[in-house]
Amino acid sequence: MDHVQSSWKEDTVIGQLHNSVDNVTFAVGQALTDPTDRAMQNVEDMIERANRSVKMALDSRGEIEPISQLQDQLRESIEKFHTLQ
Repeated sequence: MDHVQSSWKEDTVIGQLHNSVDNVTFAVGQALTDPTDRAMQNVEDMIERANRSVKMALDSRGEIEPISQLQDQLRESIEKFHTLQ
């Protein structure tokens, strides 16, 4: 695999992680304003997906700054979510 293709795939992994973390942040915001069972389940589903994205990103890229920042953001969202439970 050439460098350009490899780099593009790595950027895609980080982009997917970023989207997953954003989805968790959004879902937590919705659950904070309307803590229905459905909203809470949605957050749990989004967290599960984001955790898989973190694992894929770490496996692909290792511990690099963009991933660490997104992990921190994810942890903050999860902590906010736990205040609802």
